[in-house]
Amino acid sequence: MLKVVIVDDEPKVRQGLQTLIAWENLGYTVAATAANGQEALAVIEEEEPDVVIVDIRMPVMDGLQLIHHLTAAGHRMHFIILSGYADFEYAQQAIKYGVTGYLLKPVDTREMTANLTRIRERVEQDRTQGRARHQEVVDREKLLHNLLVQGELAKDAMKARGLAQQVEIRWSSYEVVVVSPRDTESNRALSQLSSGIRAMMEGRNKGIVTVISPYVILLLKEPLRGIHSRDNLYEELVQSANGVRFAAATGGAVSVPEQICSSYARAQEAVKQAFFSEKNRLLGPHPSSLSSMESPLTHADHGEAVEDLIVRLYYSLEVGNHAIILPLLNEAAALFLAQGQDEKAMKESFFFLSNAVIHKVKAGSRMDLKDSEAVSRFLNSIFRQLYLSDLMDEIHRFLLAFAQESEPGGKEQDFKKMIDFIHKHYADNLKLETLAGLLNYSSAYLGQLFKNRTGEYFNTYLDKVRIQKAKELLSQGMKVYEVAERIGYTNVNYFHSKFKKYEGRSPSEYKR
Repeated sequence: MLKVVIVDDEPKVRQGLQTLIAWENLGYTVAATAANGQEALAVIEEEEPDVVIVDIRMPVMDGLQLIHHLTAAGHRMHFIILSGYADFEYAQQAIKYGVTGYLLKPVDTREMTANLTRIRERVEQDRTQGRARHQEVVDREKLLHNLLVQGELAKDAMKARGLAQQVEIRWSSYEVVVVSPRDTESNRALSQLSSGIRAMMEGRNKGIVTVISPYVILLLKEPLRGIHSRDNLYEELVQSANGVRFAAATGGAVSVPEQICSSYARAQEAVKQAFFSEKNRLLGPHPSSLSSMESPLTHADHGEAVEDLIVRLYYSLEVGNHAIILPLLNEAAALFLAQGQDEKAMKESFFFLSNAVIHKVKAGSRMDLKDSEAVSRFLNSIFRQLYLSDLMDEIHRFLLAFAQESEPGGKEQDFKKMIDFIHKHYADNLKLETLAGLLNYSSAYLGQLFKNRTGEYFNTYLDKVRIQKAKELLSQGMKVYEVAERIGYTNVNYFHSKFKKYEGRSPSEYKR
């Protein structure tokens, strides 16, 4: 049934039209009535009728004003004008708005019936043609998708070329470009991308645009020759993307239809590596090999390597060695890439590493983390980064905010940092080599500097700091094995021998 809305300021006319016309027999139903154009607007917005029968003379908003408002707003419906005046000027205006019928009052039911019948036939014809056009588009899209995704067509040139003939793309070359939205609302972003890109590409007769979720796919009829043409296409995509962030990659040009699927496959693989690639460029058909490197490390070795990086990052922040933070982050990235981590796994690994360093800083009272929301925002932002380079920059920036600003102080300042560090981290597995790396000195040079300033070798000084702390803890009543663990000696017997060496008696004797 087609829906009708009757708009007339005379109640008798509204009622008469509802009762005098055999609506159901004609394939119609009266969805609503209204007394003026203003009232009709709300009714029509709600009912979305196929036909509006409207009086030309009404208070508040007349019939022509109503028709003008509806057509200007993009509504597509048929209008029948009713008028008590045989005024040709009104008829001319009505024709300008595309009015289907113009009837004089009192309404002749046969004339009204004839108009309604003509409108119904037109609507049915339009719908049939619309369905046919839609089916034609659907069929064409299906054939195109077959060319893109059916890899077996690469071995069946006759079938592939037959499909290309049906889709009307018997071109001299083909190149597939895959565009992948990178915003969180993927369905909405995909729709925005496809509409903008289709208007640009097909409007300029550059090729065909289709959608195979989660990608918008461009099939270019001319190959992209050189970096300049790739950059030009990328800029055109940016301009037509309706503000949606995306990554795009080409699968390279092919000369025959049976190779279209190969170009598509290469473009897919390349766009999946966008996180690891250069920003704001159309990616090439050969994805980076970084993310597919095989790691020589076992799972246990990998865990130890990550823990080592966490400690080194923390220590570097502790001694204020800002210059080494980025190289350490790069080392972490190389470690994760060597494991073959994809974008999701890479972000999870950096989340874990960053969170561990932050907690060590907090536990060591390096600074008071008053703004826990800032930390939370930073950790969440890791998963929003579109490129590895951006992710590294963000982590680097945030971690440096934890490092105390210190003016360069030469060797004396470095020596003070080292002494402070030992007294703060005596319980850790400290080595001269570790501190030398943090302070950018060779182990031999730093060891000599330490001996000159303290009169002790590094390991002797560390032992004495630990023994002094052990005496404090023993005096508080702690057990010998507990003290050994607390100050960094994992072997109780080794602790016992060190204590006796420096104090001349055993820990138990000292405790008594």
